[in-house]
Amino acid sequence: MLTVDASVWVNADSPAEPESAASRAFLDQVAAARTTIVVPTLLRVEVAAAISRTRKDAALAREYAEKLVALPFVRWISLDPLLAMQASTLAADHGLRGADAVYAAVAMTYGCDLISLDREHLTKLAPVLQVRTPSQSLAPR
Repeated sequence: MLTVDASVWVNADSPAEPESAASRAFLDQVAAARTTIVVPTLLRVEVAAAISRTRKDAALAREYAEKLVALPFVRWISLDPLLAMQASTLAADHGLRGADAVYAAVAMTYGCDLISLDREHLTKLAPVLQVRTPSQSLAPR
């Protein structure tokens, strides 16, 4: 199982951004394999916000968020008090921003590798969590 940060979802549909092709290939591979992706419900909000801000298209942002919710291999996790406590501990112990800590807490709680393009994830969580970029996930091990 994997937890995929919003940075990857948005990047996959932003061809002008670096790593976009790798993000798209990674998500296509995950979808084809029906690999379970475990994400916080926060993903929906973050993706809608990023698309609306960068593309100045509210309708597109809502549509993209709705399509995410419909993906059959994605498992949505609500932020309950226990998960919030773990996220706040990760934020405090590793100097993470709030949303970054929520993704990390979901990955840790559900035994997932975290796939992200976020520098905070990639540099600060290595001692406690398996974190990879989409490119690293596509590379043979």
